[in-house]
Amino acid sequence: MDQTKMRILSAAAKLFDIHGYKGTSVRHIAEEAQVNSALISYHFQGKQGVLETLIASYFDTLFRLVEEQEIEYKNAPPYERLEQIIGLYLRFQCEHAPITRLIQRELSVESMLAREVLTLYISRWKHGLSRVIDIGIASEEFQSVSADKIVLAVISQMTYPFLQAQMVRQVYDLEPYSEEFALWLQASIMRYLRACLLDA
Repeated sequence: MDQTKMRILSAAAKLFDIHGYKGTSVRHIAEEAQVNSALISYHFQGKQGVLETLIASYFDTLFRLVEEQEIEYKNAPPYERLEQIIGLYLRFQCEHAPITRLIQRELSVESMLAREVLTLYISRWKHGLSRVIDIGIASEEFQSVSADKIVLAVISQMTYPFLQAQMVRQVYDLEPYSEEFALWLQASIMRYLRACLLDA
């Protein structure tokens, strides 16, 4: 991707995080990126195209990392595979906090974009977690449980802090985008999974 497009995307990510998608104009993005507004239309067909590119790039990168990790841990026990994939998701979300927050905010509003993101990306995320749980159940390493209910709870735990960052700071005295927080949340999620999947 060329430097101009990267500057536009970086500027948009910053402004969407601060002002929200609706509160950010093409002119604001152009000023922040120090480009002519016509270039945003040329490269992305407008603000919606910028948002869609940010989201697609985020998930494409995440799923590439997940695929690489799946190859590395394909022979590991299902519980260890879950631990690795959840750790990867949490670190990725923290490292890309502005886009993570943006995506979670957009998903909280009923819209065509939210439906597309849920269909294209979140369902793939859910499927990846469900598949590992189903493997553990089939091999009798995990108890027979509803994988869908477990995955819903896990995804909720992983995404909530990005919608309620201030609550995490006030109640838990943790910075929700720090490595410390990612490790704390991973340990918490794994305790939940152990109780649901392993403990009799």
